Amino acid sequence: MAERRAVHQLVHTLSYGDAISSEVLSLQRVFHEAGYESEIFSLHTHPKLKGRSKELTEFPNEFSGEVLLHYSLGSPLNDRYRSLTSATRSIIYHNLTPSRWFEGVNPRIVENIRQGEEELPELLAISDRVIADSTFNADELRSHGVDPIVLPLPIDPARWSHEPNEGITRILRSQPGPHLLHVGRFAPNKCLEDVIRAFYFYRRYIAPQSRLWLVGIEIDTELYAFSIRYLVEQLGLRDAVEFPGCLADSELRSLYEGADLYLCMSEHEGFCLPVIEAMHFGLPVVAYSSSALPETIGEGGVLVNSKEPAHLAVLFDEILRSSDLRSKLVIAGRSRVAELSYDTFAARALEVFMSQGDKHARCA
Repeated sequence: MAERRAVHQLVHTLSYGDAISSEVLSLQRVFHEAGYESEIFSLHTHPKLKGRSKELTEFPNEFSGEVLLHYSLGSPLNDRYRSLTSATRSIIYHNLTPSRWFEGVNPRIVENIRQGEEELPELLAISDRVIADSTFNADELRSHGVDPIVLPLPIDPARWSHEPNEGITRILRSQPGPHLLHVGRFAPNKCLEDVIRAFYFYRRYIAPQSRLWLVGIEIDTELYAFSIRYLVEQLGLRDAVEFPGCLADSELRSLYEGADLYLCMSEHEGFCLPVIEAMHFGLPVVAYSSSALPETIGEGGVLVNSKEPAHLAVLFDEILRSSDLRSKLVIAGRSRVAELSYDTFAARALEVFMSQGDKHARCA
């Protein structure tokens, strides 16, 4: 009997709902559907994903298959990756957020990012394949003398197969709105303060019943999250801004389907999967034109070059009042989502990972 091909993944944290973990799980599905053995090895796993990954200590000592390292920070995983000299090694670069964003917020994150910056050149040099999930990320890697393969993140409909949460749906329908939404961890590079200031102008001068939903975890960035909550208090928005934390997919689906506008004022993104998720659910997107966002959004949303709150508030109103404009944005957004389908991703992933590594990708 022929040996099954083995394609294993290394990821520092297998989290619930974040972009890197979503790609890890999508890739595992791709490999399983193609008949390959594929395990995920991580240092940390979210409780909701218990059983989906294995401890790093369980990785086979003698391994000559394919191993994929998801790279976004310094990690003990990098040492294990170095040691796998008999394997075909691929590194998937998800971007290193500049450490300056976390200075004064969390020194450990700063240290991990700087470690990641220091280790990156060596890891690129020993890799058989170098992959980036956006052209923006690929351009960063070219400064290290490599020419990465670009494999954009997919939108996987299977993740959204659960019915929407009835409780959140009822809340949204019971309030006048409009409802504005942002999804993503509370991190300084996300610039949530700019989202809040724009919302403040919109609510005060245009739509006094409007509400803002800020969905995301605050782990390791508690100081930044505190500053965001303090700003909400200072602007008198306590009763207008919701902080629901980390949501189940069914709950998040309810917000994507029930909200009226998606906002992203981030100044550093390697891809930004939530804007694609928003467009998948027919939600118009307004985003600051920075880093990978113009590439990710394409023609599917409105990109702005200024964060002036009053101007943004007027733009929000224009989109929400014009059914024609809103319809055009919804159609354009879904067209962009179609370009990032799971089927397209799966075909491209198999082409990338199997093209040069077939003779190596065997079970240990």
